[in-house]
Amino acid sequence: MKLELELEDGRVGGIANQTLTPDVAAMLGSALGTLLGEGAIVVTARDNYPPSRMLKRAFSAGLMSAGVTVIDFHAATTPELVFAIKRLGAKAGIQFTVSPLERNGVSIKIFDAQGVPYSLERVEDVVERAGTGRVVRSLPTSIGWVTYAEYIHDIYTAAAVNYVDVHAIAARRFRVVCDANFGSSSEILPNLLAEVGVEGVLLNAHRPPLRGSISHMPSPRSLSTVREMVKASGATLGAALCADATRALLFDENGQPLLSEEVLGILLLGVPAGTRVVTSEAMMSVVDKVAEKVGAKLVRVRGSAYDLTRTARRTGSHIVATCGHEVAFMDFSASPDGVLTLLKVVELMAKRGEPLSSLRSELPELQLERASVRLDGVDYLKVLSELKLRKGADAVLTLTGLRVRVGALWVDVEVLPHGIELVAEATEGVDEALRELAESVRGIVREQRGA
Repeated sequence: MKLELELEDGRVGGIANQTLTPDVAAMLGSALGTLLGEGAIVVTARDNYPPSRMLKRAFSAGLMSAGVTVIDFHAATTPELVFAIKRLGAKAGIQFTVSPLERNGVSIKIFDAQGVPYSLERVEDVVERAGTGRVVRSLPTSIGWVTYAEYIHDIYTAAAVNYVDVHAIAARRFRVVCDANFGSSSEILPNLLAEVGVEGVLLNAHRPPLRGSISHMPSPRSLSTVREMVKASGATLGAALCADATRALLFDENGQPLLSEEVLGILLLGVPAGTRVVTSEAMMSVVDKVAEKVGAKLVRVRGSAYDLTRTARRTGSHIVATCGHEVAFMDFSASPDGVLTLLKVVELMAKRGEPLSSLRSELPELQLERASVRLDGVDYLKVLSELKLRKGADAVLTLTGLRVRVGALWVDVEVLPHGIELVAEATEGVDEALRELAESVRGIVREQRGA
């Protein structure tokens, strides 16, 4: 039987109870368990989305049927999961989270024993084995066990707190507005912020609304709320996290959002000379200028998070950053970590004694060109999903939409409350690239309206 699922590096995706049913999840679990071998340990976690809970339990049953022991973290972030893989001697980690571009979709993220996402080839192997039924079931006496890890939040929080200068942060008495996007970061943010002496104003830090429509990424309306709350509360900065806390969009004290390049640039201001950094080729040139200024060694890589992480491990790099608001601190964990990114920026602000806008002003000025497209009532996720389908590897997910390659240039496709804004670095050919992409997006909007 051929399974109709979406496959990428490190990810299997589908629509809950349609293409990705509990039966399919159990088949995938038994296939992975067969590949890992009887007696292996696998750690699992999920977000707060009900289908994620359902599918995780079915997948776990499949693992157990192959003799695998499951350590279940219940609701936990992907950074927590990856942080724990090596420390618990697990052969793999599995995260269940709502899909970024599909309403009612679920992504199953698969990580190896080092916390690195599975390659596409390994993902395809699992799915092919599940579809053909080439699995090995254990004898009843060897069926796996489920162990519930109750203290993962405390362990991760203690490690994260020890990764930053708590005394410097606490002395500043910062206030932070943070949108958890109904995700499992709400399990750790209150205690973590309290541990470092930061006053937290938390938004959407609860389970998803009953029968409500949620997304892996914060909605445009939620992002607008964060901006207004930062200004209204006199906060030091703001942050909006995705559902599994791998991405963070930061806002300065004036409520202005930072590009991925600006976050990486600010982090580089605090690293010693010689620090190795791996970043995606889609990053704007400002990161090269900052790296040269501080003496950091920057390596650009074309490909997915899998390719960047593998390159970082091979080169001994300290930081991995993508254009999609993902930053991983490799000496802490291989996973991009939005919460830790927030803490490291707060730490730098505390040590420098400067607001985020001042640190931002130290970066080379970004010259940007913009264009806009009206949505006219069309669901923005459908537009982004279709654009991603058409562009394939030339479209990279960000926390506000996509970054798309047009010719030799990369253009941000950012969702606003009533439309889409296209943003690109001002360079040769940018006007033509913006016009071409704007027309493509308008065409998709017309098609969706007609449908």
